[in-house]
Amino acid sequence: MKESYRITKAEREVMEVIWEAAEPVRTKTLLDKMKERGRDWKRQTLNTLLFRLEEKGIVSRRRAYVEGALSEDELLQKQTQEILDDFYGGKLENFCAALVGNQAIKDDDVDKLYTLIDEWRTK
Repeated sequence: MKESYRITKAEREVMEVIWEAAEPVRTKTLLDKMKERGRDWKRQTLNTLLFRLEEKGIVSRRRAYVEGALSEDELLQKQTQEILDDFYGGKLENFCAALVGNQAIKDDDVDKLYTLIDEWRTK
């Protein structure tokens, strides 16, 4: 089965707290931080979310500590690639065509795109 990086709103909230910590965070601390955000969850609710995130390879847990296995940028890139693969045959040109549709692109936007393309070519 294909690995999926799609996450729910609640999983995203948990990840935001983990990323803000920038170091492994205790599960108890995470539960307290979620309460500060208005989520009065039981420990089992948090553990269920963490289990799902761990299954997806987004967090890693060791004893009472949890940390992000992926940075926010890495997760976003994987999610974007998943969308590109699932809906556009993995082809950037198909995505761009769908994004633009029948609209005209402003000259300024075209210039910015050419600049980006030139930067990507040199990498």
